[in-house]
Parts: sequence; C-alpha cells; structure tokens
Amino acid sequence: MPMLGWCYRGMTFIEPCLRAAVPVAFAMLVQGNTLLKLHNKHFKRSNDRPGFTLSLDCEGLWGMADQDDVVNAGLINDVSLQSAYAFLLATLSRSNLKATAAFVTSFAAEPDAVCDNMPIFEQMAALNPGWFENVLPALRKGTLDGWRGADFYRAIASAGHEMAWHGTTHLSLSDHTAPEALALELELTSKLLPALGHSPRTIVFPRNQVGHLRQLRSHGFETYRASLSGGFTNRLSGLLNEWNIFDRHVTEIPRFEDSWHVSPAGNFLNWPSGVRSLVPASVTVRRWKSLLRNAAEQGGYVHMWFHPHNLITAPAMKEAFEDIMGLVGKMAKSGDIVNLTMSEANEYYKTGPLE
Repeated sequence: MPMLGWCYRGMTFIEPCLRAAVPVAFAMLVQGNTLLKLHNKHFKRSNDRPGFTLSLDCEGLWGMADQDDVVNAGLINDVSLQSAYAFLLATLSRSNLKATAAFVTSFAAEPDAVCDNMPIFEQMAALNPGWFENVLPALRKGTLDGWRGADFYRAIASAGHEMAWHGTTHLSLSDHTAPEALALELELTSKLLPALGHSPRTIVFPRNQVGHLRQLRSHGFETYRASLSGGFTNRLSGLLNEWNIFDRHVTEIPRFEDSWHVSPAGNFLNWPSGVRSLVPASVTVRRWKSLLRNAAEQGGYVHMWFHPHNLITAPAMKEAFEDIMGLVGKMAKSGDIVNLTMSEANEYYKTGPLE
C-alpha cells in the first residue's frame, strides 16, 4: 500500500495543490468525455453487454512488511482480518457476485508449511533485507498474528471465486527486482501451492508493479492486471475524481498483448483514510452508480479493486462497498451488466488465443 505515507501528509501542502488543480481536472474531465465516446464505439464492436469485475489484493501483513508502524500497531490481526473477509464474502453472496481474489502465497498457505521453508526465506532476505526485516522475526518466533490467511483462502475458494496470484511474499516483482529473487519466489510458490489445490493463471502484481513478464509467462501465468499510472499528478487527479458524481469514464476492455491477456488497471474503491476520508461514502456511491449506469446505457467495462484489509483501516469503506455491490447485483440479475472474473473477461471480450 504505497499510498499510506502520501495520504498522511499535511493538509497545508495539499490544500493549495487542490485549488490549483481544479481547472486542470475540469479540462481533463471534458477531454475524458470525448475519449469516452470514442471508447464506447470501440466497445460496441467488442461486445454489446457491459462487464463488471472485482479484483481483491489479499495479503494481510505481507503487503506492508516494510512498514514498521503498521506491523507493530496490531490493528491488522487475525480477528480483524476474519471480520473483513467474512463481511466481503457475505456481501458478495447476498448479491450473487463473484470476484478474482489474488492471494499472497505465504498468506494463503498453512503457517507450518511456510515455516518449513525458512532456508528459502533466508536466501530471499539476503537479497532484499529491507522487505524481510519484519518477516523473518515473525516466522522464527511463530508470532504470525496478521500474517496467516489460510482460512480466508479456503473460504473464498469454496465460494467459487477465481483464485489468483499476488506474489509469494508480496516482494515487488518489477523489473528492478533481481531475477534471482524472482526465481526464489517461484521456487517457494511451487512448494506451497500444491497443498492449496489451485494453480493460478492470473496475476495481480504486488504493489501494482509489473515486471519479469517473459519469465512469468513461461511458468504458466496468462493474465495480469495492468499497473496504475504513478506520480503525484496522477494521484492528485485520482483524489479529485473521487468527488465526480457524474463520472462516466469506463475502463478500457481487456486486451491481448505480447502473449498475455492484460486486464485494465481499473478503479480503486476509495479508501477513506487520511485526505481521502474527506470524501463521504455517499459521494463514493454516487460516483460508482454513475460509472455503472453509464456502462449499462452506453457500453463499457468497469473494474473495481481494493485490499480487504482496507476495510479494517477505514471501516467507513464498508458502507460504500455494500451499496455498490447491491446495485451491481441488481444490474447483473436484470441483464444490464455481466459479472466477470478477470480470466472470464478474456473469453468474454475475445482478447486473444486461450490455451
């Protein structure tokens, strides 16, 4: 969650930036409406029924292994994670919706199986000491509160959702990561996955940092979620857009590129923490209703994503998620929208050859 530090920076810096950015944001919205019309024409040729995908980055404390304050705070623990995942499953079940749940393998596996592979973790820590500074002590001492998610993995899998891969330890898999580190990640995953009963073919890259595509494709992965545009300007634009209750920008449809099925980066469900807490849940709901209804009326593809532990650090997020999923469920039932997992979207939009 790289946005954590940014969200907590002083409002004295953010406020003038917001004022200066409003005219720019308005121009971007006007330009976006023109692009939307062009996109909708393309979409109509691809498929006449709009699609909706929900992807979840399931990681527990593995996703914040380099953030001492979060690891030591104790807010993300077995009990709070159980509550968050139970809420997610119940909400999706009520609306008869399916999702793509991308799990960190070490979070999904049984703790004993993880600890049995300490030599590999130690080799990985030698290559990336900063990332494993909190991981190794937790594994050695068996203090795994917040680090284990085997029960959540089984519950989501048994509910029929797509099980995807979110890395083995949530170490970044960008091209800046050494090939030796990637090899160890894949070796560890190959040892842990058989007991989970799934061989995922879909990747949600840790921290949305895409890399090593050739090597990962050779290991049988077929689909990945594209990375978000980074930088302060894009973050500020994203924050401003959270207030756009008339948002009509649908996501580009999945595409086939360099032997990969590429799912669009999608839209992050607002995490009302720090500066983002200024956005009321009602505004978030209205924005997503606009996105969904525009997709149903004009054609489009809507992809939502977030981390289940966001529901712990910002409980107000639950209200928005519940309301939006209720609408998606109704639209899916009436045939106004099609609920797709990431892998199903490949076939639906005919993005390329499927093996």
